[in-house]
Amino acid sequence: MEPKSWQVGYPEGVIKYIDAFREKYFQYDIFDNVVKKYAERNILTEGRRILSLGSGTGRHEVELSKMGYEVIGLERNEESIGVANKYIEKSGANVKILKCDFLDYEELNRVMKTVGTVDIVLLLLIPISVYDYCKAIKNTSGWLRQGGLFITDNFGYSEEIDKNRLTLKSDVEVVSGEQNDDFIVRLNYYEYKNDIVNWDAIYLYNNKMNQVVMKRDHDVLEVVSEDEIEKVFNIDKDQFEQLDTYRIVECDDALCPPLLYEYLLGWRKK
Repeated sequence: MEPKSWQVGYPEGVIKYIDAFREKYFQYDIFDNVVKKYAERNILTEGRRILSLGSGTGRHEVELSKMGYEVIGLERNEESIGVANKYIEKSGANVKILKCDFLDYEELNRVMKTVGTVDIVLLLLIPISVYDYCKAIKNTSGWLRQGGLFITDNFGYSEEIDKNRLTLKSDVEVVSGEQNDDFIVRLNYYEYKNDIVNWDAIYLYNNKMNQVVMKRDHDVLEVVSEDEIEKVFNIDKDQFEQLDTYRIVECDDALCPPLLYEYLLGWRKK
């Protein structure tokens, strides 16, 4: 693992339960329309090809396809790809998901030779470090057309906290399961310190034998205030122009971890 880098993985068998919470709480139609408007305001190309990094279960990708984009998703987790392909087929969307670790430069280039150039690269809601954000931009820059955009998101603090002290928050979420009388519980526990959020999600659900199963999913978020982007993100200024940020106010506050707000940021290829 590279310095200042982390890659989190999902516990086996829990993806469909994670996706159930995404379906209930995440306002994809609203969020992705904000992304679309942000892109249209800044893009200088005529094409409508999107490369979506870490495409997960395909929900952003299907929504963007409904808006007229051709979407290619890159995802390294095979379980996520399986869930995504079922959702894409059901939706009839113009989306293709390819297995790829976008942080592996050689693997990315092998896959992208079958894809070609794109107008927009998206990296949305992926728990990676700023170091890896920059690596993703560098890795995909050769496949992004001149005037095209690299768009991602990050979090800022919605209220003032002492970053040097440990701050704890927690909450509980519940969704219906596959059976009418079934349900899934998620216990969220957050630790905030030094602009790092350690987020543990504990899933409780019944398996096929009607036994209660508990699985832990761990994410790490790096918080970057909007006025520190240029200082924190090491982006080639000869190759990319930094865009204005956009704070997302259209979606419910519950979509963010406590104490945080979400914003879009991006760079345009010169």
